[in-house]
Amino acid sequence: MNYFLIELAFDTAVHFGTSDSALSLSTSEQTFRADTLFSALCHTALALSGSEGVEQLCQAVRQDWLRLTDAMPWRGDTLYLPKPLLPAGFDETMDTVTRKKIKKMAWLPVKSFDRYLASLHGGRFEPEEEPAVFGTSYELTKAAVRDNPDAEPYQVGLFRYAPGCGLYVICGCTGPDAMDRLRPLLEALGQSGIGGKVTSGYGRFHIEDEILLDEPFDPQTRWLCQALTAAHGPYLLLTTSLPGEEELDAALEGAAFQLVRRGGFVGAQGAAAKKKTQHFLSAGSVLNAKFEGALYDVAADAAHPAFRYAKPVFLGVTL
Repeated sequence: MNYFLIELAFDTAVHFGTSDSALSLSTSEQTFRADTLFSALCHTALALSGSEGVEQLCQAVRQDWLRLTDAMPWRGDTLYLPKPLLPAGFDETMDTVTRKKIKKMAWLPVKSFDRYLASLHGGRFEPEEEPAVFGTSYELTKAAVRDNPDAEPYQVGLFRYAPGCGLYVICGCTGPDAMDRLRPLLEALGQSGIGGKVTSGYGRFHIEDEILLDEPFDPQTRWLCQALTAAHGPYLLLTTSLPGEEELDAALEGAAFQLVRRGGFVGAQGAAAKKKTQHFLSAGSVLNAKFEGALYDVAADAAHPAFRYAKPVFLGVTL
């Protein structure tokens, strides 16, 4: 499998609502998860190629020709990874300010990742910078005009990336033309937008860079290439995903993980139908064994299937 790192630069603000909060409209996360990306790619394939395009995309996942990570931030030349869901080891002499700074960090620079892992065993980790800031969160008040003559105000949570910041995903592709098939979908998706409220112009992006990690050219890409192809664990999960029932016990043995709710709606015959709710392992979980995951049909009452992506990408790490 070849691994491509795709950097996305956002041309507009974004709305990435959470599926585990009643306030998902009035708040926005900074990143999106792999199942959100796959769902958006399916909608794009349907618009470009009809149901045949969606089936080709689903087959690529079922045949293990395509794997996706959650979106992760980049800033300038620095790539970031989710901080492992492991208890931090603090040196007794570490000052309170540094301890709080480490606790607040949600993302670690690739170049600092090994130093952080070493600190979990009692070493000292000194953050090279303040917790990374990738942009600004804010709320925008809008008005809903329905049958009521009086407009009803509501708030939309938005996030705008700072100049020189964005998100990247790692795509695992098998076959000589796999990325050539995926790239046009990503480009078309960038024009329509990803996330919520795309009809209002949010979530639009362009591909800033495309890097073949199998041909590394600097310390970051070399580290990622080695970690992606590591033959043994432990493993850092980069994709919010779910083991199959037969894999669950082995995957969770000795694991440090967090569960995240995945829900949402799918359009069906002009109405919004609720998708089946599942609880996935969050990116940043640390496991001792890999799992394969699956592509789940989560349409409850919809007139057509609705697929939720749940196949993982792992990084081999040293603990």
